[in-house]
Amino acid sequence: MGQHDLSYRLFFAHRRMIQDLLREIVGERWVERIDLGSGERVDATFVSPRHESRESDVIWQFRRKDGGEPVYVYILLEFQSRPDPSMPVRLMGYVSLFYQRLMAGRPAAGWRRLPLVIPLVVYNGGEPWNVATDLGSMIGELDPSAEIYRPQLRYRLVDEATYPREVLAGLNSPVADLFRIEKSRDWLEVRSSVHRLRQSLPPGEAALRQAFETWLLKVILPRLGLSQEEASAASSLEEIETMLADSIDRWNREIREEGRQEGRQEGRQEGEARLLLRLLRLKFGPLDPQTEERVRSADADSLLEWGERILTAESLQDVLRD
Repeated sequence: MGQHDLSYRLFFAHRRMIQDLLREIVGERWVERIDLGSGERVDATFVSPRHESRESDVIWQFRRKDGGEPVYVYILLEFQSRPDPSMPVRLMGYVSLFYQRLMAGRPAAGWRRLPLVIPLVVYNGGEPWNVATDLGSMIGELDPSAEIYRPQLRYRLVDEATYPREVLAGLNSPVADLFRIEKSRDWLEVRSSVHRLRQSLPPGEAALRQAFETWLLKVILPRLGLSQEEASAASSLEEIETMLADSIDRWNREIREEGRQEGRQEGRQEGEARLLLRLLRLKFGPLDPQTEERVRSADADSLLEWGERILTAESLQDVLRD
């Protein structure tokens, strides 16, 4: 198992993470009918009739609020970093084995009413998820009279790439911060998300903080080009944020020096405008023509003020506000 998948297992072993995932990301009506405070992890390892070991990633159980039977609802989590065409069949196998284990632990009289198991797939890959989300759609047709025998299993896909940055920015949640960091395009976005993560995760949640610190150091910072030696200088979220700020300052100094050299040839103000446009494109992507023209025609004081804002701004509007 890769470090990335292992990190997600560690993240969602924490009640705070599964609660926020269900409440703020999934957000379907059934979530309101379970007691999120009652969540408990259950064993996600199964043994098939042939004594072959099978393992889902994480399974949580929650009590129903209405006190009805069965008492529990189960959430089966799978984490994927690439599309898997066999996912509906895999999940059918996991759910079937899980039901067999539940039935083995209760009298035969209780088998007629089994608890609901809801599969969730959390996908953090770059490719589009082009896999069926229900098993029935993968099975060929025979005759309308045979449709009643078509097996049904549907899972909820949580595709991190489909959640807009502005929506995630409005959530005070480590799950939203996780998704934001995964979507980050540069050092500035990562630093901003780490700053938010520090606020959403108080020091009292030490174990979850440590899971994020390990993930940032072993997965995210190397992705940005930071060496293991540089990353090893930090251990806490606070130190990681400071290290990112220092790296950004060094990066900005290098770009500013390049801008000054250009400015000597093209004029100081024009060089500063070119530098700012380059920074804006790196952080926010391609700019519209109106923004390009506004920056090129700005005075020196505005360029200086906008350049200072870009380090902490969440959006292009934050940088260019009057």
